[in-house]
Amino acid sequence: MMKTYGKQGGKTVAKAIACLSAALFGGLIVLAAVPAAGVQAGTGNNLVGAPSVVARLESVEQLGALSDDAPASLIVEMDGEGNAVGADGSAIGTLGDVYKNYIQGNSILIVEADNTAEAEKLAEIWGDELGENDMAVMSADARALTAARTALPEIRGIYDCTAADLSDEAACYEHVRASTLAMANVVMLSEEQSTVENVAYFQGRFKTVWTELDDEHEGDAFAIQNVVSSGAYGIVCSDYAAVYAAYRQYPRYALARISRNIAHRGLPMTEAENSVAGALAAVEGGATHIEIDVHLTSDGQVVVMHDDTIDRTTDGHGAVASMTLEQLRQYSITKTYGGQVVDPQPIPTIGDFFDAFEQSDVVIVCEIKTSDTDVLQALGADIEEHNFWDRIVFISFDMDMLAAAHEQLPQVPTASLASFPARYFELLSAQYNAINTVVDAAWGELVNQEYYDVEMKDRGYMSYAWTYDTASDCASAMSGGIYGLTNNDAEGFGRSVGALCGQEGQTLAVSEIDFDSPVNVVVTTYAGNSDVREGGIFNYRDCGTYAEVIAWYNDGQNILFTPAFRVDYSGSQAPAGGGTDNTGLINGLSVGGGVLVLGAAVAAMVVIRRRKRQ
Repeated sequence: MMKTYGKQGGKTVAKAIACLSAALFGGLIVLAAVPAAGVQAGTGNNLVGAPSVVARLESVEQLGALSDDAPASLIVEMDGEGNAVGADGSAIGTLGDVYKNYIQGNSILIVEADNTAEAEKLAEIWGDELGENDMAVMSADARALTAARTALPEIRGIYDCTAADLSDEAACYEHVRASTLAMANVVMLSEEQSTVENVAYFQGRFKTVWTELDDEHEGDAFAIQNVVSSGAYGIVCSDYAAVYAAYRQYPRYALARISRNIAHRGLPMTEAENSVAGALAAVEGGATHIEIDVHLTSDGQVVVMHDDTIDRTTDGHGAVASMTLEQLRQYSITKTYGGQVVDPQPIPTIGDFFDAFEQSDVVIVCEIKTSDTDVLQALGADIEEHNFWDRIVFISFDMDMLAAAHEQLPQVPTASLASFPARYFELLSAQYNAINTVVDAAWGELVNQEYYDVEMKDRGYMSYAWTYDTASDCASAMSGGIYGLTNNDAEGFGRSVGALCGQEGQTLAVSEIDFDSPVNVVVTTYAGNSDVREGGIFNYRDCGTYAEVIAWYNDGQNILFTPAFRVDYSGSQAPAGGGTDNTGLINGLSVGGGVLVLGAAVAAMVVIRRRKRQ
């Protein structure tokens, strides 16, 4: 697949043609051109993992500017007649004409269908007017979204939650469930909804979050950068040029989000592999997710074991599928991933894991190792018995198993571990969309930053990857913008910065509110250890008697950013230099009066040791 990439703010077009052999896919397939819409990988943007930029089509005049400064995606509202409509509700032209004459090759098309009738109209005209798989349908109506995705299974789905109640985790889960059932793996939230906690909740369950800016914040760099600090993967707006401009104001090595710490089989290098004890130790050490592997016994019980036999890690021998649970219970796990002998631990069922984490917010990443689809019925029964629907996702290398999971347990989010290389992007994307699964890639497939930024991220794919050996490997991957880090050293990585916020109750003199002025931030490790450290002011907004501040913090490898927080003035006057929009902005960071220089470990591409297969 050959691509060309434009610089930030400019037109980006990529064309791809790949011929797949009959031995691989049963015939010759020619892939159509894939527009690499969006500019995240271009020059001038220092923000690693910058959210994809998405705009709404509001007028016909807007279309003429697409070739000069295109957003990655363009949301086009469609009426019941199949017309693209503007912000005032008037028809701009037929959806097909607007797409082919203006959008195609510049931005990724997202069609907004408000109701089932419009969804059915989209399905009706798709073949004649669009014929494009590399697009998405969006709706706040789950029934409309389901109708569109059922009729057009190879396109992507986006669920608009901006009017939803997300006041607590139970409410958030209802929309994780609704979006999954409606075959949507991107959810759109409002600014108010996009707290760090809400964004992490959705994205920790394979739902990519896009945040829509409030109307009054269009063009507001402070609001844009506050959304970046939430960890969202996309920003939806009208003034998309202002978003690109806000991204360019970040310093080098600025990081858009903090990663998830996914413990691969617990703590497999020091504890019994895939044991409850190892998983508990991993969570205590800072794991946000626990990855486990499951098989089915001869009497239909789901047990946690990586291999299809118990030979490698236990004191017994035999195939899991040939033994009952009672027979398996005679043996114990006695070895680590690396073969080190440890104290014996029981061979657990998945129900044992559910019991162990009943009071925890940890997410279980359940890799289905068996090819026996009967495991899904057993899994469903166990999840229902323990009411664990809100804290489990499925992964598998087996696309047939993921397809069966989509049919039998459609409310559970899934990700494929199978290869997702750039040269097969369009073919694989359509296959993944059809069974509503996302990507959990081998780490080597995401080191191509342009492929990840331009093709994957702009199409709503988060960067989940496996398997990193060490804490330093995880830190390097996080520096590259990888979000979900399945790793063998969750305890070691657990000592890294897992959360960052401003210290509440700070008061600064008016003269102290300035770009890069010292300000206190609270640094919390994944393991939950918090400390107050000195950061600096990156941007601020004057609010009369106080300022809202976005602060930066250097963790030694990356520059991280807080969400906006309040700092009261100790004087009676507002700070000078706030600008016409009452914001101030730093263009470079300094520490101790000098320019901040990060080590060569950040500046250069880090060569990561070869990882073991999951």
